Amino acid sequence: MNAEQEVVSPELQNFMNAQKIPSVAALLVIDNERLLGMEGFGWRLLKEVLGLRKIQ
Repeated sequence: MNAEQEVVSPELQNFMNAQKIPSVAALLVIDNERLLGMEGFGWRLLKEVLGLRKIQ
């Protein structure tokens, strides 16, 4: 497990697995509106993604 995978919550990891998003880097390039339209993604996960984008 790499460092990127360790920084995401289990809920976000489950979302990524369900949507077949291979990495945090791949997740971070998806725009917010598209993410919010995906099954299982909500405001709490958006807050986490926005925090991850600030780190990079």
